[in-house]
Amino acid sequence: MESKRIIAIGDIHGCYHTMVDLLLKVNYNSATDTLIFLGDYIDRGPFSYKVVKTLQKLQNQVGKDKVICLRGNHESLPTNYSHAVWMRNGGMFTLYDYARNGAEIQEEFGWFRSLPLYHQTEQFIFCHAGLTHPDLISNSEEDLLWGRTWLEIDARPREKRVIFGHTPFREVPCFPRTGDIGIDGGCVFGNQLCAMIIQKSGEYDFITVKKSPKDMEDTQ
Repeated sequence: MESKRIIAIGDIHGCYHTMVDLLLKVNYNSATDTLIFLGDYIDRGPFSYKVVKTLQKLQNQVGKDKVICLRGNHESLPTNYSHAVWMRNGGMFTLYDYARNGAEIQEEFGWFRSLPLYHQTEQFIFCHAGLTHPDLISNSEEDLLWGRTWLEIDARPREKRVIFGHTPFREVPCFPRTGDIGIDGGCVFGNQLCAMIIQKSGEYDFITVKKSPKDMEDTQ
């Protein structure tokens, strides 16, 4: 069945219950909706294991073309960076959560590496950190996962409107000078999780939920 809506969701960071609340609030329908998650499923929050396993289950149930999970910089940290760097970025919460579930994060490394860096539609480019350079092809993996300098120094038009996460904004959505749309609401820091709802017509709006009290275990 052809998708009627695209639902893009910002950085979850182990806030499993907030993610569930948001999916309920947007009335997610697996038969008619396409989900695009913008990365950063793990670290800092308390329930990285449940977030990852839920996304994998959804992909297995309805297909990776209907549940598109993009790679964030936090999915790159445990596979491409030193243990110390990962720990400084909240990795200890992920390790603890996997251990209390009798699992090891290494089980996910293949999945993390398989996640695409971006997804395109006719109107939009979805990626984790936004485009450092206006043309998608000019951006490196590091640009797509970590880039932030463009928010201050580069207002050149992009080839398509970009939907991104990575940089938390207190007010979401945020529209930088480029006209791109940032939907990381800083949920793990006590703010909100944001979904951008794109209709088949191209019209869009936004739905947010406050961080669930069930996700309020100590985070950093």
